Amino acid sequence: MMAAVLPPPFRCDVQPDRDRVIVHLEGELDLLGAPAVADTIAHLLDVGFQRIVVDLRSVSFIDSSGLRTLLTSRSRAYERGAALALVRGPQQVERVFELTGTSSLFAFEDARRLR
Repeated sequence: MMAAVLPPPFRCDVQPDRDRVIVHLEGELDLLGAPAVADTIAHLLDVGFQRIVVDLRSVSFIDSSGLRTLLTSRSRAYERGAALALVRGPQQVERVFELTGTSSLFAFEDARRLR
């Protein structure tokens, strides 16, 4: 009998950085991880952060619920006069943005600008 291989747990860590806050994501941004991201970004907007950067470099997979969460969070930030930007993820994550035509909806930050 084969043992089930479980993906590593999803992580969503927040790091204040001068005039912005960085949300580092790690693991699979899917139906299970998306609510944590939505809640985290909503909280950051509620407490007044005006620049939020979501770091996708350690995301191994993104599905439609993860993409929807990022799109909804971007809209919420815009409605509050805040900005939400992304740091590009691995090729398999970027492919989702390309296939759905949503890359142009996001601002992207250079990963070298992060600490």
